[in-house]
Amino acid sequence: MPHSSPHAPASPTATRRTVLAGAAAASGAAVLPLAFASPAHADDLLLSTDFSSGTTEGWYVRGAVSLSVNAEGNLLVEGRTATWNGAAIDLTSHIEVGARYQLRVLMRLPSGTEAADLRTTVQRDAAGSTAYESVTWNTAVTPDAWTEFTGTYSITQAADQLQFYVESASSLTPVLVDNFTLTRIEEPEIQDLPPLKDVLECDFPIGCAVEPREVVGKPAELLAKHFAQVTTGNQMKPEAIQPTEGVFDFANADQIVAFAEANGMRVWGHTLLWHNQTPAWWFLDAAGNPLQSTRAHRALLLARFEAHAKAIADHYGDRVWAWDVVNEVVDPEQSDGLRRSRWYEVFGGGAYIGEVFKIARRVLPRKVKLFLNDYNTEFPDKREAVYNLVQDLKRKRVPIDGVGHQAHVDYKRDPQLLGETIDAFKRLRVLQTVTELDVSVSDYMEESLPATPPERLVAQGWYYKELFDVLRERSRDLESVTVWGLYDAVSWLRTWPVPRPHEAPLFFDDRLQAKAAYWGVVDPSQLEPLP
Repeated sequence: MPHSSPHAPASPTATRRTVLAGAAAASGAAVLPLAFASPAHADDLLLSTDFSSGTTEGWYVRGAVSLSVNAEGNLLVEGRTATWNGAAIDLTSHIEVGARYQLRVLMRLPSGTEAADLRTTVQRDAAGSTAYESVTWNTAVTPDAWTEFTGTYSITQAADQLQFYVESASSLTPVLVDNFTLTRIEEPEIQDLPPLKDVLECDFPIGCAVEPREVVGKPAELLAKHFAQVTTGNQMKPEAIQPTEGVFDFANADQIVAFAEANGMRVWGHTLLWHNQTPAWWFLDAAGNPLQSTRAHRALLLARFEAHAKAIADHYGDRVWAWDVVNEVVDPEQSDGLRRSRWYEVFGGGAYIGEVFKIARRVLPRKVKLFLNDYNTEFPDKREAVYNLVQDLKRKRVPIDGVGHQAHVDYKRDPQLLGETIDAFKRLRVLQTVTELDVSVSDYMEESLPATPPERLVAQGWYYKELFDVLRERSRDLESVTVWGLYDAVSWLRTWPVPRPHEAPLFFDDRLQAKAAYWGVVDPSQLEPLP
């Protein structure tokens, strides 16, 4: 997810360069013992620093900080006065458009400090504009062990400068840095396999949520081969489209939309209203004070939503065929079944949901479909809460066209649960779609293993087979099925709710190769027997 941070100073060019042969690059974050090992794999190691020279080896200050190399040969970053202050290294001369890279660094806190969330980011400067692109999102770090921050990175357009840096979420703690590597991932050929979109053509369009980095290079080739629809993962969320009131930025979303149109793919919009990834200004008055539950502030919120939706409608029209108008507004643990978000607080209830659907219907082209999207709808309590909300909206003649079932499931969850939910919503005569499908291979949410157990990938393949049997039986009731991510290395599950480097929830692995999950959908006879 992009996030805001001040500009960094200009940097010297990093000088260390090593070229090695090797195999795959991993993604995610993992905690290592204090005596850590070198990376197990490397495709083309372009840049590395381990501070064994006693110097900062090309790293430079970012903001009001002090850099030094301690007696143990680690880079010490201290004196930070803002969360974005840290240490940075220039990558500009090493990064090419369309290529994929692995960025890896170890971080630890000095003894005697409290745990803090740290993250790694690239600042990309191009043609007078600056973007801040997360490589590894907020991850807890302690003084007790080195934590490995690993992620893939690519650019879709040439940049004037690229700076990789370490920062924190909120703490101003000193940070220790070591063993940084920049590796170019050797791209394999895209396999000559039956395209998923052709296999499922008679059932429903198969879609994929992507970021701009997936519409260039080999990932773009994989995407165009297998999928008929795209969702703009993070790039149409409120903070991405309108980070500052009245200032709209469609650049990243436009890259995905242009790619989709060039390849004959439909575009799904995600999302107009969400309690998360929404800029703080949405909920502040002109004086910068939090909005209150007053008639004036409710009117202000709706006016802001209308301005936001109208700008999107003016920009995209019906090029985006459907929108998640509201996302994750249901909480079955509440007496009225609704999430206690800032929208809820200002309106003193859920009246805003119907109002924003009416606004969306007024400003978007008539042919564009309007959806309510939520997770865990396969569970009976959430199913009932969402059903009651949609039933109430329809009773009030709110212009809602359909319901999106996210379907973030795990490989042990009963596939029939989702089928039962689809059957239930047929009674409401609304369109239905699966919007964010992935199948976790964790035995529990906080599980974090160094590698994926092979037998779980086999079990996942059979799970996908059973799940798609359920979905195909209901193909007349589904507008589309979308998976949340193109390949495992870019899955959100690698870093949520804890670092999980073993997570592999998608059809294709880190090297863009088909897994048992793919064969479970395309040809189950190719699957190994269940363990």
